[in-house]
Amino acid sequence: MNTLRPRIEPWPIGIAGFFALLISALATWAVVAQRNREELVSPDYYEQEVAYEQQIHRLKRSAGAEVAIGLVPGGQGGVIRIAWPTNALPADGPGRVRLYRPSESALDREIPLAVGADGVQNIDAGPLKPGFWKVRVHWGPEDAGYYAEGSVVVPTTVAAVPTR
Repeated sequence: MNTLRPRIEPWPIGIAGFFALLISALATWAVVAQRNREELVSPDYYEQEVAYEQQIHRLKRSAGAEVAIGLVPGGQGGVIRIAWPTNALPADGPGRVRLYRPSESALDREIPLAVGADGVQNIDAGPLKPGFWKVRVHWGPEDAGYYAEGSVVVPTTVAAVPTR
C-alpha cells in the first residue's frame, strides 16, 4: 500500500509569521512612542500666538536699538551680557529678561531688567544648565514696549581667558 504523507505548505506559515512580526513591531513602536515625552515649546502657545501681533509691533519699534546679546566666557559658565547702545538706553520702567531653554521648558527663568549706567546688564550663566539658551529682553510699557532676542550656548566648562 502506497501512503502519501500530506505536504506542509510554507506559504500559510510565512504569511502568519509576517503578520505576527508586523503586529509585534507596531506594538513595540507604540510603547516606545508613548514613553517618549515630547514637550511643547510652551504650555500656553495658543495665547502666545494671539499676542504675536503685539510682538511684531515691539520688534518694529526696537529695530534701531541694536541690542547686543552674547556670552562672555570666564568663571563657572561665563556671563550673559546684554548691552544697549548709548543712544537707545531703556528708560526707567518695567522690563524683564527671559532665559528660554527650547529643549526643557522647566528650566526657563525670568529676571527683572536692571541696566547699569553704562547700558549693560550682566547675568551669571554659572547656574544655567549647559547648552543652547535664547535670551529674550522686553522693556517699556507692555502695550508700547520694545523687544530684543539673542541666543547663547552655555558651555560645560569654560577655561579662564588669559589677560595680558
